[in-house]
Amino acid sequence: MKFAAYRHLGHRRVQGYTESSAIGLLHAVDDIQRATGVNGPIAEIGVHHGQLFIAMKLLQQPGEASVAIDLFEDQEANIDKSGQGDRDRFLSHLDRWTDRDGLVIHQGDSTQIMPGDIAEMSAVRLFSVDGGHTQEIVLSDMRLAEKSLVDGGVVIADDVFNQQWPGVCVGTVHYLEQGGALVPFYIGYNKVLFTQPEHADRYRRTLDAAYAGKTMTAIFESSFVGHTVSILVPVPKHPAHIARRSDALRSTYRKVTELIK
Repeated sequence: MKFAAYRHLGHRRVQGYTESSAIGLLHAVDDIQRATGVNGPIAEIGVHHGQLFIAMKLLQQPGEASVAIDLFEDQEANIDKSGQGDRDRFLSHLDRWTDRDGLVIHQGDSTQIMPGDIAEMSAVRLFSVDGGHTQEIVLSDMRLAEKSLVDGGVVIADDVFNQQWPGVCVGTVHYLEQGGALVPFYIGYNKVLFTQPEHADRYRRTLDAAYAGKTMTAIFESSFVGHTVSILVPVPKHPAHIARRSDALRSTYRKVTELIK
């Protein structure tokens, strides 16, 4: 109930840039992990005021840690000005919508974190990468997320195709071309999802099935740096588009046109 309330209303009251539908995609991934027994901590680089982190924490399973990494007040290190996290606001929003159970906060530069530096950030099942937006920082953060991920875990990369931040796309491509062990499998709502190669097809097929019946969403298959991905595309909220996506409405339309004839 808390997650549903946050997904549909609460996240709008937390300053941030997460598309509402991205929280639904996160929920769908969590459903798959629960069904297949994937568990472990959640983590995010670039918490800002907690908009996506709170959604992740509301999906936290008993005993799982939650790791929040941000510069917060150390904004002199924010070289690309891609967000200005505020620790007090983050904690205020967190207390309003969830709790601090298992919470670990690391204030500082994510590129200086080595695997093992944060004990709770091992075998992570959901890892959001939304920190600095230069190609160097993105490459570093993706490598850290890769080394922190549990088998079957998912990395949620932000702004890869956002035209305002070309460095994110360049850094992501460099990660994939320079021996990255994770592969992309899903693109949608300003997020690109990654996992280990042996799990990618299963996640992709299951998510395709989950979104296949949604009226306002179309699914396309494509390729990103040589890897097969599914792409979620919102369908415009126009009656004609909705009718074309709805079997029931199409059937009604055909019956009405036959009567008119």
